[in-house]
Amino acid sequence: MKISAVNNFKYSNYGFYSSVKPKQSPSFSSLKLKNDENNYSDTCFYRDADTLDCAATLLEKTFPKGTDILDFASSNGEEAISLYSLIDKSNGKYKIYCFDTSDRAVELGKKGIYTVFYPMSYDYLLLPEFSMLDDSNTREIKSKFYSVMEETKKPSYEINDINYLCQLERSPYFKIKYYKLKDEHKDKIEINKGNINNIDKVLPNKKVGAVLFRNAMYIETGNFSANEFSFNEDLNINKKEIIEKIVDKVYEKLLPGGLFILGDIEKDHVYIADNHVNDKDKIFVSDYCTFIYKNSPLWEALSKDGRFEPVLYKNVDAPVILGKEQKVPTIWRKK
Repeated sequence: MKISAVNNFKYSNYGFYSSVKPKQSPSFSSLKLKNDENNYSDTCFYRDADTLDCAATLLEKTFPKGTDILDFASSNGEEAISLYSLIDKSNGKYKIYCFDTSDRAVELGKKGIYTVFYPMSYDYLLLPEFSMLDDSNTREIKSKFYSVMEETKKPSYEINDINYLCQLERSPYFKIKYYKLKDEHKDKIEINKGNINNIDKVLPNKKVGAVLFRNAMYIETGNFSANEFSFNEDLNINKKEIIEKIVDKVYEKLLPGGLFILGDIEKDHVYIADNHVNDKDKIFVSDYCTFIYKNSPLWEALSKDGRFEPVLYKNVDAPVILGKEQKVPTIWRKK
């Protein structure tokens, strides 16, 4: 599947997330935030900083006096805080409303204390101890972070998975610090339980400047990467129909020029074919013995009737089907 890589927007490339990625990524059972009994959430500050930085710049230009922003599948709010910190707030008022389906993530977000640790944390360069590794891009993003966050004491409750941290503490290089929003910014991030399917019920009678739904569409559609495909997967789910309903609601919620901000993982963009796909609309991937949609149902839904236009393309995170150099659109703008 060939993708035309077009970038209509020049943005400053912090390179923060890619530069701090450890050689060995953590397994899914060892991620930072433990939400529920068997539900872990992969969350960190400034994940895919390029997309967040581009979104911040576009929001400043399109809505210079400020706007409301919705962040779905937000986990405990680290993504929203990252975006908020990157926006120039000197002339406008911006507020981000976060929603997640996990009670635990929402609970932690409301308490408002966050961790950054080393090793095995993508955002560890935020720690002062690693200032000797800073380049100009890292220094800039750290400046943004500390403009809205401040160090605080360890809370009486646990934030991260205890067993995972116990393993990390065995390292002589283990470091951990706790942070919270500065008082003047606390009311700019609000976290509640919610799902993007109910976006039309959020802030009724009010439109917003951006909707984030990063690395989460595959969950709503039950989609997996080709290398994750199992014959136990429910192929009766109509992925295209689910996506179209979500996109329709997002379109109605956005102001003209508003942004729909997506993630850069492949399974949010390439879809295993379900039983509702006609033969002419799917192709067989021999390496993984499975069919995929010939055209991404997400891109088709966004491009329908010229409602949205892609403004930023990113290299795929851990590509399987698309290939090493292929790109996906992570920011779409409502025309």
